Amino acid sequence: MADNQYKNSVNERFFECIHMLKSRKVIHSDREFALAIEISPSNLGDIKANRRSVTIEILNRALDKFGINSAFIISGMGQPFVNQSQPEGPSKVKEVIMVATQDTSGNVTVPLINHKAAANFMTGYQTQEFFEEQESILLPDYMIKDGQCYAVQVSGDSMEPTLLEDDWVICRLLDNNEYRTITDGGVYVVVSHDRGIQIKRLRNRLHQYGYIRCLSDNPKHEPFDIPENELLQIWKVEWHLRSYLPEPSPEIDDIQGKLDQMQAEMLRLSSQINNNMSQN
Repeated sequence: MADNQYKNSVNERFFECIHMLKSRKVIHSDREFALAIEISPSNLGDIKANRRSVTIEILNRALDKFGINSAFIISGMGQPFVNQSQPEGPSKVKEVIMVATQDTSGNVTVPLINHKAAANFMTGYQTQEFFEEQESILLPDYMIKDGQCYAVQVSGDSMEPTLLEDDWVICRLLDNNEYRTITDGGVYVVVSHDRGIQIKRLRNRLHQYGYIRCLSDNPKHEPFDIPENELLQIWKVEWHLRSYLPEPSPEIDDIQGKLDQMQAEMLRLSSQINNNMSQN
């Protein structure tokens, strides 16, 4: 029992430091921290859930990359960081993405990632300048959950008929410890090394097999898998915006036309029956 309490305390202090790094904008997510110290995000999630302990090797990497004080983690004594000034992470993660801001009316500013921005996203998504250059949209705060949100323009026909070309989806960036909560059949934006930005329905197979399966609503597009080590970000689609209402399908028009004909025929027959009865 005492060993478990000690392990939990060490893990809690470790994540206290990670939380401080995020609050100071050194890193954006647990996932970025895991990749920076060269462990898998799922391993970090296990530490957070107290399914495994922080190892000396992990502590050494955290000290090297972020200045986390190993003595504080192990004993709770001293300061969380060796240098209590603003800790600096490695160059690949210390830039922080622009977080949506709120105005005095309670509206939230959300960056717009259109087709052009999406094409350049892989080279700029970790820089503040990239998001400052994008247009934005104001949305009421009740539409936006806590966290970092984007509006992404739909490209292509892979998600038709659910999502059409040039539609917009409002989505929230998931932390890596939320990946286990990804629901099968939900619509997400997936960012990966090889495929860039994809909007797909997901099958979550990270726990069993170490990958997610991406499916399109359009049957012309084949499903594909993305291994966990290829994943950069996952965003959960919260809202769908469309600038127009699509025309009804020809099948619906045909059915409606037949119903109109049947109704007209029934009215004609009813009128004829009433005339015959009145004549008798």
